[in-house]
Amino acid sequence: MDNAQNILDALNALNPCDCDYQQWTDVGMALKAEGMPCSVWDDWSSRDSARYNPGECEKKWQTFNGSGVTGGTIIHLAQILGGYKLSGTLDWDDGLDAYYDEVMSSEARDEEPYQMAIRYLETLFRPDESVSFVHAAAFKEDKQKWVPADAGHVLKCSTLINKLKKKKNLEDAFGTINSQAGAWIRINPTEGAANKDVTRFAHALVESDDLEIETQKKMLVNFKLPIAALVESGGKSVHAIVKIDASNEAEYTQRVSFLFDWLAKHKFIVDENNKNAGRLSRLPGAERNGNIQRLILTNTGCSSWLEWMDYIEGFDDDLPEIHTANDIFENPTPEPPDVIEGILKKGAKMIVTGDSKSGKTCLLMNLAVCIAEGKPWLGHKCMQGRVLYINLEVMQSDFEARYKAIYKAYGMPASEQGKTNFEWWNLRGKAEKLEKLAPKIIRRCRNQNYVAIIVDPIYKVNGGDENNGEAITRFCALFDKMAEETGASMIYVHHHAKGLQGAKKAMDRGSGSGVFSRDADAIIDFSTLVLTPDQKNLIKLMSGDLEKDPPTPLQMEVVLRSFRSPEPTNLFFEFPLHVLDSINILEGAEVEGSPAANRMQSPNNQRSSQDKKDIVDACFNFVEKDGVAKFSEMYSCELCEVSDQTLKKYVALFPNDYEYEKGLVRRKK
Repeated sequence: MDNAQNILDALNALNPCDCDYQQWTDVGMALKAEGMPCSVWDDWSSRDSARYNPGECEKKWQTFNGSGVTGGTIIHLAQILGGYKLSGTLDWDDGLDAYYDEVMSSEARDEEPYQMAIRYLETLFRPDESVSFVHAAAFKEDKQKWVPADAGHVLKCSTLINKLKKKKNLEDAFGTINSQAGAWIRINPTEGAANKDVTRFAHALVESDDLEIETQKKMLVNFKLPIAALVESGGKSVHAIVKIDASNEAEYTQRVSFLFDWLAKHKFIVDENNKNAGRLSRLPGAERNGNIQRLILTNTGCSSWLEWMDYIEGFDDDLPEIHTANDIFENPTPEPPDVIEGILKKGAKMIVTGDSKSGKTCLLMNLAVCIAEGKPWLGHKCMQGRVLYINLEVMQSDFEARYKAIYKAYGMPASEQGKTNFEWWNLRGKAEKLEKLAPKIIRRCRNQNYVAIIVDPIYKVNGGDENNGEAITRFCALFDKMAEETGASMIYVHHHAKGLQGAKKAMDRGSGSGVFSRDADAIIDFSTLVLTPDQKNLIKLMSGDLEKDPPTPLQMEVVLRSFRSPEPTNLFFEFPLHVLDSINILEGAEVEGSPAANRMQSPNNQRSSQDKKDIVDACFNFVEKDGVAKFSEMYSCELCEVSDQTLKKYVALFPNDYEYEKGLVRRKK
């Protein structure tokens, strides 16, 4: 199999969704270096639908001018990110990793042992710094290995280098070395053998006894670790002296822990015993059981710890490019389709808030069904496609029962396509903070072509103070990340704050920080309505069962960023569906807690229309003469049980029966 085919096979095994910005760029540079067309990179990049932008590869391609990255990088990325294995007999020893080969060939030197030691000392230590080393060895029968026999000696770096240059012999500088055991040197400047004696927290020792030596070298080099020195131990490992550049011991401990964790995640099995700053490593140039502890490389990979952090995390390069206005005309961003017509675009975020027990879960299960089936939801057309419902609250059996109840209420069976499109993930009892859950959602949902992902409810995964604006900003940013990585619209459920919320704007009714509502592209709020006695009676009559609890009257208010916000809509919730008030029974009803609702709930406003007419009739009949009554006598009579202003309002309610003019009330014939 030729090299080009190996590269293409590795590229096919590498998922662009698993690559950060720098790795994605490296793939493009490698393909160009191997003489392949930009279309190969573009086709591969398009597999990451969430981040792919047509034309971006071509623009980036023009900026690549011989970076040194080659096809071996693609194979390496496929191995560490995608578990790719070369076919046939090809393995790490086949020389296909061009970057590694280039580094090794550039560092190849024909050095004497003392020259290795000098180069090592000059790389790791300053002339005036103290160096600790051990040349005496003892054989441990229980471990069947040679170990340092004592704490060793300490000399100035300049003193050691001068002795090596003058005598051209390790033993004249370091002392007599046991050729079976080798010799050791501490990786950091130190005044003694203990960690407390370390004077500069510059380096960490990375080694593995569980990988083949050639595999170790290739992985360490290709990770572009900031390696100060790479030394063959003379045994079954290589020692990478990695630049940590810590300002103190606490920072050293933090950085070394991160380094070891990162290596372990990338399948480099690290010896965890090497975390201390006073660790001994192998002295380059010393002989060990017939092998030279050879200095392989110095100062390879990234130049510093911070540069390496930028490389692996993409701190600088994972941000979008800066655009000019020309892009708006020459390369405009395609308009995403509507998932919910006039409300929610694909890839946008929507938050649903509502009173407790207003049927929020049923509402969103209904929405999920409508997306899966491609049917309208509350009067809005829905895109048909795959939808994932992440259930964090409802028992599994109840969730399944509600799903079936929705179809029963619609009077239709679930279609085969609808059943395939509707997926759900039961995480009740398994919820964790979103910062931990979000990467798992991304891994499960990336490249699954979900139209929408519903998270119900978010208080289960918040894990912090929902009134803390800074914390909620970070929390909401995770929904941005999930939308970007999966390409799906993110829909999540929140609850109202305690107490009646009608006096607030719809976008301010959700509990906690206002960041929740201001972050979302669409807000749908459901609030309970206060009804007049006549409306209550009509609803009971409409339900057809006076003994049955009437449906819950609600008002839906929608606040939108990408569309014009519609007027509030009235509807009913009667398990398991929310149904629009198509005959306007709820017209004039007010949101519970609003000033208008409070006025409606006063005793006078709780009288039925007939009760109000009875009061007007009684007062009029008691004082009228020839079909005319003085209004002052009507509200002063012993039958009037309301104020003059209320009685006047009651008279005005019945214009077909009475007319009021200049203090007189006349009965119409």
